Amino acid sequence: MSDLLERVLSRTGFVDAGRGDMPGLRRHAVGNPHLEAAFSPRAGLQADAVYETDDGAKLIVKETGAGEAGEMHERAWNLGLAPLLWIVTPYEVRVYDAFRGVGTEEDRGPVATYRTDVKAEMAALDEFCGRFSLDTGTFWASDLAKGIHRAGKVDQVLLQEIQSLEQHLVEVSVAQPGGMGMAEARGACQELVTATLFASYVTDRGDIATPFDGSHRLGDVGLAELFRSRSSALALFDWLHETFNGDVFPQGMGESLRDEHLPLLEDFARGTSLRKRDAGQMRLFRFRFDTVPIELISAVYEAFARRAASDMARELGLHYTPVELVHMALDPVFEDLDGTARILDPTCGSGLFLVQSLRRLAWKCCGDGPRPRSVVRDILYRQVHGIDIQRAALRIAAFSLYLAALELETTADPGESIQFEPLIGRTLHEMDFLSAAARDLARGLGVDAVVGNPPWTHAAKGGDEGRTRKARAKDDDGGSGRSPDHRFLLAAVDVVGRGGRIAMYLKATPFMSRMWSARLFLERLLNGLDRVALINMSPLRMSGLFSEAKAPGLFLCANCGNLPPSDRILVGTFPWTDDFERSGALALSSADIAEAGKADVIANPSYLKASSLGTPRDIALIERFEHELVPLGSFLSEAGVVSGQGFQVKGEARDKPKAVPEAILDLPSVKPEDYAPLSLEGRPKPSLRQRGHLELLHARSRDLYRAPLVVFPKSAHRLALHPGRTSAALSGEDLAFSHGFYGFSFAEADPRLPAIVCALLNSAMPSYQFLLGAGPIGMERPNVLLQDLRALRIPRFVPTDALAEKAGRALASARYDGCEAVDALVADLYGLRGDERALVRDAVARGRSTLLGTALARLQDVEPPEGRQLVDYAAAACRTVNAVLRISGRQHLVAEVAPGSKLGDDRLDRFATVRFRTEPGRAPADVVSAMPDTEAGRLLHDLRHHLLRSPTPYLRERRSVRIYDGAQVTMVKPAQRRYWTVAAGLQDGDAILADHAPGRA
Repeated sequence: MSDLLERVLSRTGFVDAGRGDMPGLRRHAVGNPHLEAAFSPRAGLQADAVYETDDGAKLIVKETGAGEAGEMHERAWNLGLAPLLWIVTPYEVRVYDAFRGVGTEEDRGPVATYRTDVKAEMAALDEFCGRFSLDTGTFWASDLAKGIHRAGKVDQVLLQEIQSLEQHLVEVSVAQPGGMGMAEARGACQELVTATLFASYVTDRGDIATPFDGSHRLGDVGLAELFRSRSSALALFDWLHETFNGDVFPQGMGESLRDEHLPLLEDFARGTSLRKRDAGQMRLFRFRFDTVPIELISAVYEAFARRAASDMARELGLHYTPVELVHMALDPVFEDLDGTARILDPTCGSGLFLVQSLRRLAWKCCGDGPRPRSVVRDILYRQVHGIDIQRAALRIAAFSLYLAALELETTADPGESIQFEPLIGRTLHEMDFLSAAARDLARGLGVDAVVGNPPWTHAAKGGDEGRTRKARAKDDDGGSGRSPDHRFLLAAVDVVGRGGRIAMYLKATPFMSRMWSARLFLERLLNGLDRVALINMSPLRMSGLFSEAKAPGLFLCANCGNLPPSDRILVGTFPWTDDFERSGALALSSADIAEAGKADVIANPSYLKASSLGTPRDIALIERFEHELVPLGSFLSEAGVVSGQGFQVKGEARDKPKAVPEAILDLPSVKPEDYAPLSLEGRPKPSLRQRGHLELLHARSRDLYRAPLVVFPKSAHRLALHPGRTSAALSGEDLAFSHGFYGFSFAEADPRLPAIVCALLNSAMPSYQFLLGAGPIGMERPNVLLQDLRALRIPRFVPTDALAEKAGRALASARYDGCEAVDALVADLYGLRGDERALVRDAVARGRSTLLGTALARLQDVEPPEGRQLVDYAAAACRTVNAVLRISGRQHLVAEVAPGSKLGDDRLDRFATVRFRTEPGRAPADVVSAMPDTEAGRLLHDLRHHLLRSPTPYLRERRSVRIYDGAQVTMVKPAQRRYWTVAAGLQDGDAILADHAPGRA
C-alpha cells in the first residue's frame, strides 16, 4: 500500500500511529474467508482494505487511478458487501454509494469527494464516514447517507430483473395461438430463467465454460449473441444439461423456447433493464456474475421462486431468509465445529443455509490454501443435506449448491471432470421432515447440526397442498398449537439429541404465550436441550426483516458457542433502529441480552418475555404479580360481573345475520368513533335502529349491556388519554357497544367496583403488564384481546366507599394531571414501593412503540431525550445507589447532566452523558444538577479522546459505556429517549453498585 493510502486511513481513524490497524480493518482474506471475493483477483476488485464491525462490512477501500473508478464502483456494487466504497486516487478520496444500482447517470458518480492535501476536507471525510462514524452509526444519520438504501443492492435489483424477465416470457407464451395455460407457461419460463441465470454465471466465469466456448466462440460473441437464434440457445441448454446433469437442467428443457422469447433473454444477458419503470434503459451497471457472491444468487433465486409461487408460499408460511440472517445463524454453529461435521436443513428451500455450510466446511478443511475440486465435491456429496416436500425447491437447492461448488473450487487434477453427480436422492431428499421416515434418515446420516428457517404453516405431502395441517399438543411430537415451525424444531431435537447444535428462525409468539399447549412445548423444548439462547426479533417485524412476513421472529441457538450452562438460558431482543431498513445491519450488544433461569422460564409464562424486554427489576415485579395476584377475569366473575365482546354487524362467519332482538334495538349504542376515555357521558350514542342496524351477525346477551358499565376498546392504546396507556370509560346507562369493545356489566355486582376498575384500566399498570407479561401484545399485534384483559393480574381487594370516592376523584382529574392520581391510587392498591411505582409508570413511555406498533411511535423512541428526562434518569440511578450508601451515611451519589445544547454539531451529538460522583455525608433532597459549561466542554473533549482512540467499537447505536475515573462514573449512551428512561436509571444504578460503586478504576 502507498504512503498516501496509509495517511488517509490514519486520518480517518482506521490506523493508529501507536497501535497500527484498528480492529475491524481487513487487509486480506487470510483468516477472513467471508471477504475472499473482495480481495480475489477473480472478482476483479482486489480491494486494498475492508472495514467491518460485528454487524457487517461497512466500507471497501481501493487505491487506483481516476480512470478505473467507474469499473471499481461497478465491481463493488456487484459484490453487494458494504454500503460504501472509497476510491483513493493520487489527489482525492471519492466516496461512492456501493448499494445503488439503478438511477440516473449522475448516480454513477461519487456522493462526495475530498482532496487529500486539504486538512479540512480530510476532517470532513472523517466526520462523514471515518471509523468513529461507522462504528457508532452516526454515518447513517448524515445528509450524504440518506440516499443509501439496501433496496438498491445487487440482489434486490437482480431479483426485480428476473421477475420481470419471467413475467415477459410468460406473457409471450400465453399470447401465442394455441399457447400454454398460465401454470404451464410459468413452469416452463422458470426453467428458461434458471438456465439463463446459470449460464450467465458460468460464462462470466470463463474457465468453467471453456468446453462450450471452444465450439461456439462464446468469448468472441458473448452470451447475449447466443440468444439471437433458437439453435444456438438450444445448444447452450443442451450443454448445461450434459455438464450439470438433470437435477436442475432436464433433457429437452428448451422445448418451450419460442423465437419471441429470444429478444427478452438477449436483453437480460446484455444488461438492458426489463423492469417497467426502466424499460429500454441500461442499468447503472451490468451484472458481473464473476463478482456477485454465489450466496446472493442463491438468495435471489429463492426469493424469485417463492414469489413466483406466492399463493403456495403464503399457504406454506415460507419466508425468504436474507443472507445476513443466514450468516448470523451459522456463525455460532460453526464455532469450534469439526471440519467433518454433517449439516442438515430440514426445510431447505433454495439451499441458502446449505450453500453457506458448504462454504464454511470447505474453509475448515482447506484453510487459506488451495481448495481442490475433489475435496469440495466430497464435502458436497457427504456433509450437507437438505430435506423438503417440494421437488421444485430441491431443484433450486441443487442449482445453488452447484454454483457454490464451482466458486469454491480453485484447483482440479488434469482430466478431472467438471460434471456433477446428482444430488437429489443422495443429499437432497424429497420428504416431509415431520415424518418418522425422514427423521430416521436424518439420524442415520449422523447429523451434527440442524439449521434453517422452517415454514410457519405446514402442508402435508400427498394430500391437498392447500390444506393446512396444524399442530396440536396432543400430537406425538408435542407441537405448540398454531405454529408448526415449532414441530420442526422438536423434530430437530429428536434427531440431534440434547447436546446437538441447532440454529433456527421461528415464530416468536408461542414462546411468550400463556396457552397450555405453548407452555407444554416450551417445557419439552428446554428440558430436551442442554444450552440454549432465545433472541426475540419482533421489533424488526415491520421493517422488512423477513421480506413480506409480518409475524414476529425469534432466533433459537442451541449448544453453540459460549452459551450459559444448562440450568440457564441466554435471552435478548434485537432493538429497532431507524437505519435498519436502509442498512439491513443487525447487532446485539451486551445491553440487549441477559440470562434467565431455565426452571423459571418453564414455571412462569411471563418470565421469558420480561427477561427479553425488561430489566431484572421488571422480572422480579412481574414474577411477583404472577405468584401473588389474581386474574382480573376471575376476580370480576366472583364479584358477579358479566363480561364479553360487543355486537358484531358483519364478518366472515358462516352464520347469516339475524334480526336484532327488540330488547337491544333501541338501546343507545357506541362504536369506536363515538368513544372518549374515562366517561361516555355526553357522547353521541344513537340506537341500533337509528344507525340502520336491523340485523346483526352477533347481538350478544342483553345482560352484557346493563349499567353500570365499564367499556374497554380493543385498540385501547390508540384511544387512550395518553399514547402508551390503555383506556376505559364508565357508562351510567344501559348501552350496546360494538365488537370494537369489551364490556363489563356491574348490574349484579358491588356498585363501588366500576369506578375502581375504570381507574385501574386507565392507569399505567395494564400497559406495564401487557408490555412485559405473557402474551402476544406488542410482539404480533397492538390490539388487546379479551383473554389478555381477563389475564391482567390485580390484587384481591375489598371495595369501600372511600376507595370508590378516591377512584372517582382520580378519574375526574386524569385529563389535567397526566393520570398522576390514577397511577397513585393503583400503586397503593398494589402495594408498590417507591421505585416500583416509578418502574410501572415509566412503562407508558417505555412501551409506547411496542404497544402502539406505529412508525411514529418508533421514531419517538429514538428522538433525543429532553433535559427533564435526563434528570429523572439520573435521579433514579442516584436513588438506587444512595439507598445502599445511606446505611453508613459517610457518602452519597450525585449526578451532573451535560446540557443537550452543549453537544452541538460534534460527532458526539448522537450521545448523551451523565456524570456521577460521590460526595461526603448523607444525600440531600436534590442530587441532580446541570453541569457547568466549562465542565461540559472539558468532559466532551475527554470523551472524544477516549472514544476516538478506543480499540473496540462499543458505542454503536445499541451500546452504552460506563467510564470509571477515581470517585466518578461517566455514563455515555446514544441520545435516544429509550436509553434514558427511569427504568434504565434504576438498572444503571444497580450496575454501578455491582461494579462496586464509585472509586473503581
